[in-house]
Parts: sequence; structure tokens; C-alpha cells
Amino acid sequence: MKRFSLPNRITGLFTRKEHHTLLGGQGEVEKKIVFSLAKSRFPSYAQLHYLPKYLNPRERLALRCLVGLIMIALVFVGIRFYERNVEILPDYGGELVEALIGQPQYINPVLAQTNDTDTDLTRLIYSGLLRFNEQQEIVPDLAEQFEISEDQKSYTLKLRSGLRWSDGEPLTSDDVLFTVETIQDTAVLSPLSPSLRGVTIERLDDLTVRFTLNEPFAPFLTTLTFGILPTHIWGDVLPSNLRLAEYNTRPVGSGPYMFDSLQKNRAGDIRTYTIVPNPYYFGGKPFIPKITFRIFPDFETAMEAAKSRKVDNVSFVPRNLKSELINERDVNFKALLLPQYTAVFFYQKNELLKDKSIREALARAVNKKEILSQALGGDGTIADGPIPQGFVGFHKDIKKYDFDTAAARKVLDDSGWAFLEGETVRKKGSRELRFTLTTVDQPEYVKTAELLKQYWEQIQVGVEVVIIEPSQFEREILRPKKYEALLYGELIGFDPDPFPFWHSSQSLGEGLNLASYFNKQADKLLEEARKINNADERSAKYVEFQNLLIDDLPAIFLYTPSYTYAIDEKVKGVVATRITVPADRFNGITNWYIKTRREWK
Repeated sequence: MKRFSLPNRITGLFTRKEHHTLLGGQGEVEKKIVFSLAKSRFPSYAQLHYLPKYLNPRERLALRCLVGLIMIALVFVGIRFYERNVEILPDYGGELVEALIGQPQYINPVLAQTNDTDTDLTRLIYSGLLRFNEQQEIVPDLAEQFEISEDQKSYTLKLRSGLRWSDGEPLTSDDVLFTVETIQDTAVLSPLSPSLRGVTIERLDDLTVRFTLNEPFAPFLTTLTFGILPTHIWGDVLPSNLRLAEYNTRPVGSGPYMFDSLQKNRAGDIRTYTIVPNPYYFGGKPFIPKITFRIFPDFETAMEAAKSRKVDNVSFVPRNLKSELINERDVNFKALLLPQYTAVFFYQKNELLKDKSIREALARAVNKKEILSQALGGDGTIADGPIPQGFVGFHKDIKKYDFDTAAARKVLDDSGWAFLEGETVRKKGSRELRFTLTTVDQPEYVKTAELLKQYWEQIQVGVEVVIIEPSQFEREILRPKKYEALLYGELIGFDPDPFPFWHSSQSLGEGLNLASYFNKQADKLLEEARKINNADERSAKYVEFQNLLIDDLPAIFLYTPSYTYAIDEKVKGVVATRITVPADRFNGITNWYIKTRREWK
């Protein structure tokens, strides 16, 4: 009997034919009966049920494979359709546990400026008139709008209507007035006092206040990001008793979160501090309903807790401990760029280092890429000037002193600093080319100093590295400017204004002009720039200033470090890329989430 192929057998089962192959016997009769009774050519379920009996084993296997492939294709198409038509959205839920280092003392915006734990908690519990967003741009917070007068001396801010404190009490301009007057009260000793010196404030109505300055000051808006205190809570507290009040650890604020609870050990130290969403927050309900901060005395203890999964996030991970956490669990290390640069500052009153040719040779002998790799483990970016990328005035085409040891030697040769056979350092006459490099005893600085010593000894310059304990550094080195060359970092702050670091007036006393740099034209540009609110005009002044600074070479800019924030992989929505202070990592906290939900588009 002739064997039929699988397609022919299936076709024979599913279709009528005027002429079909003789099968003979009872099977042919049954087939004729089936075809005569069928109302359509497409088989019924009952007919399909008999299909396997109609096929031989090989054909049944082939059919099963075909059906399997069809099912897989349908599943794949279904998944693709689902993915294209359903979006994953943040949802309310979950709990975040973060490690903080150091005891909270003053969760109070008037006092919390020197303790990172205080500023972290203050940022979450209080709101300011203005705030920084994730891109470090000034945006409205409690104030919905502001106006600057034509003479740029008056700033008028209007509060949002319906604002309330976390206890439900109304928030008005009286609270703003009270906060500013508290900061300016000399009995309070607020770290914010210098930023509001000479500033007057007046209440125009329940929602409006006006600040008046003695002269234009472009960075003033960044000053208005401090948190506002509730006068109904603090109004009866004597200024001299402000630091003793219970509300410093159990605050009432207006931020996205509010105080919930704290736990102490037998010694009275706070072990955990829990916050929950503020139901009266004007900016919308955060997705994370509970954040618990576990307080640790040092980074080593915090890292042990992270490795054992007792905490999700770690507020800061020192570079020397980062590898420990990488090997133990899956976390995302968020590298947040700081508005800070590390540089070698040449004290301009030093007779040897006043010679620009020496400074140029030293600059050309430095391998910044190697320093960034070996001293920071790559956690940062190379710096060539005093204004970091992303700030007004960043100079992308700034003059660079590229690493070139041979060129560095030639600069010294041409300027009369000879290296004679049998000598260890260069000389000009009887004078040796030798100086001290002073820095603070921190791993990053110590390693950088070691590398600098190597680079400079390769061009026959004698360098003695002096390492000072952190507790002694400010008093014994910085204030009296007791150094020849100084390896140190300067934190710029919220605004890139270089005035505090490079204007000649800041060379005196405890000023931050660490090189004692003086250039009349540079002074003039800095004075003019800080009075200009227009970003483009101000930027042009800063670019011109930087051209002068880099040409004069009072310092070698090395790198901008990054701040490493360890974030558990379950936490999503953290988009910040740079910060000014550690608390800035919480900018955009209302957009963070742990849980998700799916919705059809």
C-alpha cells in the first residue's frame, strides 16, 4: 500500500476531494462517512481528537514539534506585546535602612552645618525658601516665586499658599522672619550667620518677605536654601538655650519626611532614628514610607553592618573600604562629583617658589592621570582649573600644562637651574632647588604627595614631604600659612565664586587664598563677577580670570574627587550625579522608590 506524507494525511483529514487516493477497506468507508456528515471543511474538536490515531509515530512527533514551535512563538509575541504596552511605575511601599556615621546633635537648620549626620536629617525634615534639584540647580521650595530688583540688592519671595508644618500648624512669613533673625542673633552662634551679615529682612504680608543687601551679590540665592524653623515651636526658647532644646532631636519641620521615633543605648547615644512621610508636605507623598537611619561610631563598623545586610545604604564609603563591600554583596556605588579641587598651592612669598619657571617645570612633571588612578582609585576627574565642570564659569578650553618630563627638565635648564655630575638636585650658583611639600595625614593626600615627590625627583628637584595630623593641621599649618608648597583641597560650595579662594584680600588672617596670590586684574574681575546675576556675563568674567590665574600658575590643579554613596540595588530613582555637601544626595528623595507597579500604556 502506498505511504502518504504527513501533509497529505492531514489534508486528507481536513478537506474534501472529488478524486482521492483509494485507501480501501473499512478506513475508506469511514472517511467517506465523515466527509459526508461534515458541515464545513475545518475539522471539529472531535475530529482533531482523532488526528494522532491517523498519523504514524514519526508524523506525530513532527506534529508535536510544530505545535511546540507555534506555542513558543505565541508566548514570545505575547511577551513582546506586554513589554511594549505595559510600563513599570514607582509604587508606594518598602523600607530603607541607611548607615550614618556620628551622633546627631542638632537636627536644626540654624545649627546643623558642621555635622554630616545633622545636615542629612535636617535636609529630609526641613524645607527652605529655595532648594537645589538633582542637577544642583536652584528651584523654588517653600517660595513659589521670587523677584530681584533692578539694582540687584532686593530679593522678594512669595510663599506657596496653604503651607503647613508637620504638626498641622500654618507656615507663614512670620516663620521666615523668625528664622533669619535667629540666625543673625549673636547669642545663637549659628554657622549661617556670616552668610546673612548685613542682610535685612522685612515681612510684607503673610506670604511675602523681602531681603535687602548692602550691595549686589550674585550668589545670594544659594544662601536661601537653609531650612525654615517654626516660630510656634522655637519662639519661646531663649537664644542662649537653643542648643539645649529637645526639638533639636525631635523636630517639627515642613520637609518631605517627619520625625517618627528614635532609640538610644544605655549610654544615651542614639542607635536608630526613624522618619516617615510628612502628611502636610506640599511636594507630594514620597514613595518610601519609612526610612530608618542606623547610627555608627565609625566607617569600619558601618561597613560590617552593610556586609551582613543589616543596612541597605551607606552614607559614604571610604576608598580603602570599598573593596570589602564589593566582595560581600551587590550594591550600586554612586560616584557623586564634589565641587572641590585638590591642588598644590605654592606660597607666593617664598623666595624660591616665586620663580615662575620653577612652578612651570613642576607642573609639567606631574602625571595627573596616574595620581587619579593610584591615589583615588579612579574615583574622580582630572582638574585643570578652579571651577569644576557643571558650574557657571567652567573653562573647557583652559590652558593645560601637559605631562612631559623632558619639557620640564628643559624649562629648568633654560632658566639656569643646572644639574651637575655628582649632585642630587639642581643648583643655580650655590643655591639648591629644594623645598618642602606639606599635607594632612589622610590616605588620599599621603599617596598623592608620594607620587609628586617621585615626579619632581625625576627632574632633579629635592622635595621633603611633611605629613601633619588632622587635629593640628588647621591651627599649626593653615592659619599661619606655615608651608612652602601645600597639598590640600578646597571645597567651593553651592556657588562657584572664586573670590574667597583667590582674591588678594583673602590672603590675610584666616583667608582661604592658600597661595597668597595677588593680581590686580584678577581681583577686579572677581569683584565685578560676584555682582552680576546674568550667568553668561558672569561666566565671561570667570573665564578671563582663569586665563590670568593659569598663566600666573600659583597652584597646580590636580583632581576633583567624587563622593561614593553605596545604594542597595533595590532602591531606584536616584539620579543625582554631583553634590555640594553630603546631604545633597537626598535631593529628589521623593522620587526614590523600592516597590513598582505595572500599568497599560
